[in-house]
Parts: sequence; structure tokens; C-alpha cells
Amino acid sequence: MNEIEIKEGMMRLWKETFHDSEEYVRLVFDAFFNIEMVEYEEIDGNIVAALLAVPYYFGNSSHQLKGLYLCGLSTDPAYRKHGIMGGLIERLASRMKNSGHSFMFLIPADEELQRYYRDRRFVNAFYRSVERFTSSHDFALENLHVLNKEDSRIKNIKQRYCERLICRRISSDEELLLSEARLLTDYIRKRENYRPDSCRHLGILHTTCELITAIKECFVSGGRIYYCINSDDKVTGVGFVYAGNDEVTVYCLHVSDRCSYYRLLGEIKNDYPDLGLKLYSYPIRNIIGIDNKYSPARNYEVYGMARILNLYEILKFQAEERHDLKYSILVKNEENNILTRFVAENGSLVSSELKTDTVSQNQILEAMDDREVASILFRRPDSDHIVEEVLEIPPLGGSINLMLD
Repeated sequence: MNEIEIKEGMMRLWKETFHDSEEYVRLVFDAFFNIEMVEYEEIDGNIVAALLAVPYYFGNSSHQLKGLYLCGLSTDPAYRKHGIMGGLIERLASRMKNSGHSFMFLIPADEELQRYYRDRRFVNAFYRSVERFTSSHDFALENLHVLNKEDSRIKNIKQRYCERLICRRISSDEELLLSEARLLTDYIRKRENYRPDSCRHLGILHTTCELITAIKECFVSGGRIYYCINSDDKVTGVGFVYAGNDEVTVYCLHVSDRCSYYRLLGEIKNDYPDLGLKLYSYPIRNIIGIDNKYSPARNYEVYGMARILNLYEILKFQAEERHDLKYSILVKNEENNILTRFVAENGSLVSSELKTDTVSQNQILEAMDDREVASILFRRPDSDHIVEEVLEIPPLGGSINLMLD
């Protein structure tokens, strides 16, 4: 099959599996299809199983990693339970191991798929929390309650600032001006690259083209985008919204301050007065700046899973971000019977290979494989400190949003 036939065959299988519209599938493949980044199984001239890989950067303006997002994993019903998809994942992992990508990740649709991917060496890696508000919730009133706790002069300053915020809504690609698209993408990228000393993490970094595709995907899926600007015409918040029959979902919200948070949610709620509101938030960065102080209660659910391709690069990223780290761990490679010692200290990582006959039996038994290390690195951001106290390895704090899910 040539490249065009492969692309069309994968699009057909995607539509038959996920029942997405032609417009949506065309948008995804026109933006992300790369023949070097796909795996598929062809039988009798038809593609019966396929997956699409999309490269993304993670980190911040100082240090970055490359991750590979697996989406559209689909198999014709007649060929399921034959190990085809597992084989495609292994083929891709083998090809990408030395490609500069440090890990693969995906977003399972349900717990059954989580179990499926866990059996294929993926671990829970990305999390999000959800907060629900009733149809009668008043965000303006909530904001006023918060302001009333401030000193009167500070309250007046913040109140005037809030009153000067202007909120706007975009409902279609035709309504989106080029200048608006530039404002929104520049703002989100600035938020994603923001790196306070207290916030060292593995957050996704979208390119401008990726964000433009996410904006178009929102409109194609029947969603809306809300944003607000201050008196200096600077964007201070943007929300991606989809309204269902029973509630409106804010599936991504970036804001710079508390006033923008309440103004945006209030504007969204005013457009859907009879619906409850569901707000997704992510562990890092997107909700109100430095420490997520005003974000919803951190009751995280599993959102995405990851599988390590290059452990050294991930540990190196974390060591460079956290100069206070100091640890030594042994990791075993079950394929070649070689142990690798990783030592992190003073902002750097050193690795050395050891033969099993040069270390004690106890050390061999205590050595972890890369999947076990992944489960430690990608553990829940609200997990207790026992692991960190024993191994001195903090969680990566992974964060993804605006994905094709």
C-alpha cells in the first residue's frame, strides 16, 4: 500500500471504531499523520488494525523531554483478541527506543482498557480532578465572598480589576479572527512554559500549530472557547467548553488570576443557566498560577498512562530540574541481564552498567525494572511521602491537556 492508501485506510478504521465525523477525522490526520509515526496491520489489502503516534514536547523553557502520544488505537472487530494491537505497540516501541522520545503515552477510555495497557508495560502517569457545580451556583457571589475576606483597600483594587475584565466567546472557526488565535495560542504557550521555582514538573508544551488544531477540534466537536482580557488588552484566561444535555464541561481552563477564574466560569454559567458545570483541572500550572492555590480539591483520577522508552533521559530531566535530589538506584534489563546504576546528585545524573556477577544477590533482588521505576516516577501527585522518604525520588508531576480524546 502507498502512503495515501495507508492514510485513507487508517481514517476509515478510525471512523468505524470511534464513530467520529468525517470532518473531525480529516482534521486529525491532516494535522498529525506521518508515515514514520504509524503502525498498522494489513490483511487482504485492508488495514485491520492501526495506531497513530504524535510527538509532543514536555517540560518548560529550561529543560524538555519528548513524549509520543498514541491515539486512534483500533482493531477491526473480526480481528480482535488475536494479539495484533499488542504487536503494533511493541513494534512502535522497538522503532522509537532510540528516536529521541523518552516515553509513549495514551489516554484509555475506561478501566478495562487501563488493565489492557497495564499488561503492555504502561503505568498510570497523568491525572486530573473534577469538580461539579450545580445549576444554581453563582460564581460572582463566590468571588465576592472571597474578596470580602481581604483588607478593604486590597478588596477595592481587586474589585475594580475584576469589573474591567472583558469576557468573549467564540463558537466557530469562522468567528475566530487571526489576531484572536494568535492571542490565545501565545497566552497558552506562555502559561505552559511558566516555571516558578516551586513548580518543577513534566507538563506538556504545545506548539502553536498543535494549539490551532486543538481550537479547531473544539469547534468541530460542537464546543466553544471563552477568554477574557484585562484593561491592557492582555489575555488573562481561556477556557475550552463542551455542553452536553445535562451539564456543561470545561475540559481545559488556563487562568492567570482568581478574578479571571471566576469571571470566565461565571460567563460560561450565564450561557447555560439550566445546566450544572463540570470543571476538569490538572495537577500543574493551568489553574491560577504558582501553586494551584485556588484550584478544586485535589481528588485526582487517572487520565493517561505512559511507558518508558529511555529511562536515562527522564531521570536526567528530573535531576536537572531538582538540584536537591540525591539518590542511587539499580535498574535491571531483563533482556540482557545487565544492571544499570543511576546516581543523581547536584543537578546531574550519572549512569553505569554493571554485570550481575559484580553485585550481591541482595542488590540484584532489590533492583527494579523500568516499569517499576515508571510507576514510582509517574505516581499520583497527591500520594504520601513514604516512597520519597525511602528512595528520595519525587513524582514527576506529569500533566497533559487538549489531547485528541
